[in-house]
Amino acid sequence: MKPLLENDKLVCAHQGVVQLKSDKGKELLLDDNGVITASDLLNASISGCSHNILGVPKPCTKILQIPPNALSETLSVQGEGVVLEDMVSIIMTDNGVPLQLQNSQEKSLELDK
Repeated sequence: MKPLLENDKLVCAHQGVVQLKSDKGKELLLDDNGVITASDLLNASISGCSHNILGVPKPCTKILQIPPNALSETLSVQGEGVVLEDMVSIIMTDNGVPLQLQNSQEKSLELDK
């Protein structure tokens, strides 16, 4: 399993883009990009979501929760787990839809979990 990096692209099911920014994860760079920790992802906004209900816009705007098994058990930054790219599909937006990873970057680090 590989860590999620700030240059990876996450989207909701309606193609809204998660604005990934490594804050705590900046302390651990991989290929010049910070890893994404749980708080980095929980603080990320989602822009461009086209979701609507009966013509009324109801876009995904944020991450609702990150299940513990979406975080690495072996890699952490300041005691906080790093998000695993292979597990983003179990992370939900505020509209209850899972995230999707697009254009995963080649990574020089692989984790057991």
